[in-house]
Order: sequence, then C-alpha cells, then structure tokens
Amino acid sequence: MPNAKDLDKPAYQNILVVGPTGSGKTSQIWTLKGKKFAYIFDPNSLASLQGCDLEYETFFPDIMELDSTVRGFNRDAKDKGQKSKLEPTKYIEFADHLVTKAKEGYFKQFDWVCFDSLTFLEKLIMQRTLYINNRYGQIEDLSDYRCVGSKMSDLFASILSEDVNIFCTGHITSYQDEKTKKVSTELKLAGSAKINLPLAFTNIWLASSQSEGDKRKFVIQTIPEKRGLQCIRTQVKGLKTLHDVTIGDFDNAEKYGIGSLL
Repeated sequence: MPNAKDLDKPAYQNILVVGPTGSGKTSQIWTLKGKKFAYIFDPNSLASLQGCDLEYETFFPDIMELDSTVRGFNRDAKDKGQKSKLEPTKYIEFADHLVTKAKEGYFKQFDWVCFDSLTFLEKLIMQRTLYINNRYGQIEDLSDYRCVGSKMSDLFASILSEDVNIFCTGHITSYQDEKTKKVSTELKLAGSAKINLPLAFTNIWLASSQSEGDKRKFVIQTIPEKRGLQCIRTQVKGLKTLHDVTIGDFDNAEKYGIGSLL
C-alpha cells in the first residue's frame, strides 16, 4: 500500500490570491521562484509586471470586439431587440492556445503558470456565451452566469491537474442576502465557479494594502476570521494569519512576498 512519506513527486501549489483593486496581487508574480509564464487578461497587468523575467501571452478584447449596442431601460426603448453583429473570439483563441500548448508539453519547462486575472477571463467567457446564445449586446441573465460558472469550473479542473505550480489572481465582492439582509464577502465568480474553484486550490489568500504614514504595506491573510471571506485556506505549513508581502527590492523580488513563504 502506498505511503505518503514515499512520494517522490513534487507537491505542486495551486494558489489563488484575491482582493480589491490595488491590493498588490499581480505584483506577487515577481516573487515566485523559478521560470514563469503568464496568461494575462487584465489590460492593467503589464504595468505591474514590466521588467519582470516572465514569458506571457495576452488575451484582451480587440477594438473590433467592443460592443457598441446601447441598451434601453423601459419597454418603449428604441434599441429594444437590438443585437450586436460583432463576434468576440478572444476566449476561443485562449482556449485553443492552452490546449495546444498542453498537448505539446510546453508548460513542463516552467515552474509557475499564472493567470491574471480570473475576473477578466470570466468576462471573455461571458462575451462568448452571450454571442453563441445570440444575445451578445444584451444584459446578462441568471442562465448566462450559470453557463459561465460551469465553464470556469471545467476549465480550471483541467488546468489545476497539470504538473506545474499555478498562481491565479481574482477579486472579491459583497453580497447581501435578500431574506436575512446579512452582508457577506464572496469571490467575484459566476455560478458554480464560486463554490467549485475554491475546492480546487490548495491555497486561497486574501490580499490587502495598508498605509503607514507615507509608506504603503501589502499584506495577505492566510486563515479566515469570523467575518469577511470564509473560503480562505492554506496548505503551506507554519504560516501566520497575516503576512507582510511588500516587495522591498524588485531586483531581488524572490526574497520577498509570497515567494519567500513557499
């Protein structure tokens, strides 16, 4: 019978760092040790990563994919029934790239494969979902979010099975229960992905920034508290509830931040 003490295969980390905009999530890619590759969906990411030793591919909506449809609010709105003639293709391009490179064994050369961010990737999936349902240019409904959540869950079930460390960033949102009026903090993910993705990651950490006079400090929370985001978890032994992950020197970034904790 196998014994976990005899495992010679490395224990790969699947890390999801979530938090509000400006909490230092993307910059933590600098601190990851080894060779890195990133799929970048957030147009702001490269400003944080400029100068980092990182191979990457970007998947931003082209100017020709921008939906110019104007939506009305009442029954007599003149744009009622208007549909966009544009076809969003960036998600298809990303999926094709991912599958092709995985089959080629391309990711085996890297220590880390990063996805920045899940929020913008989900937007690409939503655009494609609306298009194939002949509703691109219209307001999303509950069924759209269910489809997108299912696709995100299936996608990352495959991604996280790869023999490589995975680092992802995402965002959080506040939700108020209509009956109890209780406000909770949740991952900004659609449908079933809100439940399924946290189950797939070995570490989910909450990022935040704090001001100390004229200086700014960046912190990650690795253990949930009574209030706030409850899906925080860690499998890295010995971590405290809060860790300062401020990067003191970007030329030696691996000595700081999340990279120094692993």
